[in-house]
Amino acid sequence: MGIQQHPGPALLVMGVLSRSEEALSEAESRTEDVFGPLLRKTDPQVFQSFTSYYEREMGPNLLRSYWVFAEPVVRAALVEAKLVTNRIEKKMSIGSKRTVNLDPGLLSLESLVLATTKPYSHRIYLSKGIYGELSYMFRKDGGVDLLEWTYPDYRKSVVMEFFSRIRKEALLT
Repeated sequence: MGIQQHPGPALLVMGVLSRSEEALSEAESRTEDVFGPLLRKTDPQVFQSFTSYYEREMGPNLLRSYWVFAEPVVRAALVEAKLVTNRIEKKMSIGSKRTVNLDPGLLSLESLVLATTKPYSHRIYLSKGIYGELSYMFRKDGGVDLLEWTYPDYRKSVVMEFFSRIRKEALLT
């Protein structure tokens, strides 16, 4: 018989898309009200879209930023984080169109897992209509293994280095 083991804490992270820096700032304020202060964030960069999925709803010239919150969370918090970010997206929408897209995930010693509402064969159902998708697997030597479904923007070396550096600084010390 196996012995139940509880995982260590993880950091709440977020991939954020918007057409405007004002919306990014408002979303940052709203998420910090719920999840606490940010530990780090990337400067907004032009989102190199590999698909027109977001542009159809949010328009062209999207900005991408990644945020990491300071307070470690239990891993079960990912479901509630996705539900909260969905509500924030809805409140910030104009008409039926989002002004911001907030994709939370969990950064741990072992992995980066993103939350999604879309089921697919490689996604594991968590609860309340939310699925988890393993995007990074961290090796013991600190390297990152990607999966065939890891999003193209998360494959960029600058993004992988951002999350790897925070993992090392915040979770290995």
